[in-house]
Amino acid sequence: MLFCGVDASDQSLDFHLRDAGGKVLVEGRVPPSVAGLDEMLAKLGAFAPPGEIAIALETAHAAYVQTMLDRGYVVYPVNPRTAAHFREALSVSGEKSDRIDGKVLAMFLATFHAELRPLRPDAPEIIALRIGCEDRVRLVEERVAKINELQAILKVYYPAVLELFGDLTSQTALSFLEEFPTQKQMQALTPRQFKGFLRRQSYTHSQRLEEMLTHLHQPALSVADHLQQAKAHRLVYLVRSIRTINAELAARDEEIDQHFGGMPEADWIRSLPRAGRTLAPALLACFGRDPDRFRDAGQARALLGTAPVTKASGRSSSVHMRRGCWKFARRTLQFFAEQTILHGGWPRAFYDEYRARGHGYHAALRAVAHKWVKIILAMKRTGSRYDEEVFLHSRRQHLSREAVGMT
Repeated sequence: MLFCGVDASDQSLDFHLRDAGGKVLVEGRVPPSVAGLDEMLAKLGAFAPPGEIAIALETAHAAYVQTMLDRGYVVYPVNPRTAAHFREALSVSGEKSDRIDGKVLAMFLATFHAELRPLRPDAPEIIALRIGCEDRVRLVEERVAKINELQAILKVYYPAVLELFGDLTSQTALSFLEEFPTQKQMQALTPRQFKGFLRRQSYTHSQRLEEMLTHLHQPALSVADHLQQAKAHRLVYLVRSIRTINAELAARDEEIDQHFGGMPEADWIRSLPRAGRTLAPALLACFGRDPDRFRDAGQARALLGTAPVTKASGRSSSVHMRRGCWKFARRTLQFFAEQTILHGGWPRAFYDEYRARGHGYHAALRAVAHKWVKIILAMKRTGSRYDEEVFLHSRRQHLSREAVGMT
């Protein structure tokens, strides 16, 4: 096997090819274009066929990665922090350049390739689902940030509106803020005008109407007119942004739902407790379809972020949350664990037992998620639906074997 490191930037692709004995075969720099990539791969191909050349990169998502995979090269994504630590270990001077980074990646791959797993793209529909679910999380995070900013502005510049609507992020409340973006405009409304607004919004909670009319003209903290006007534009921008994100989320949910519904894995994933419209496709995105994606449950738990990290030195030892993992998967599994605790059964009992031993809330959630990883991997292997009785029977057998071993 030959080992190549490729350091990519917007200006160039720096590559370094060496054999297992450390002999440098070729190195150079090409532009990050189709012609440049063809030139680099032609130079590598002069020494071995693609299947015998392993390429280390600090990314798995660039456009040229797919080209390398399509042509048969064995691609290894390397964490940039790992590569940086390896470079520092090789050079106390801390010298860094694109050419050196390509060399470092090749040396790292030659040294540790047996411990690394090459990039194995899953089925295209699984990759598309994964991208859709990750993008949905980003949309939710954007919406939360916009809502928090909107609420902060209202508390200072528009306090009178805070108790008018039950939910300030509802379509009716957002429309009201867009149409009447200052406290002065709200307080100038007559009951007839306010009722007219609600009719235009097809507002159906008539039981709250009297309460809203009472609140409409209640005394409120005064805000200078120039301050209200100064913030009105930002307030309207936030309202429109939230409405746009809401529409995008609805469209994305519909797209994900249709995409996921046609997959053969949908049936057994949906059999998991509390795996609804959002969680079910996200869980499949985490575990994928490739049966060889994980060597064992331990490797899956490390990548998905449920396995803790133990740091031991001498007589001291401590256990920490795993930070070097796939954050989307850790978030998804922790949320799934939280939902299954609400469902009850063994997850609730296990969670209560873990908390009783002095562990914190999030640590207990990750412990429940840790159990779920092994269960979901077994379901994925057989394609069978979730049956809690099967898990409980297996657990009783395991505890029984442990008890026999201790006697």
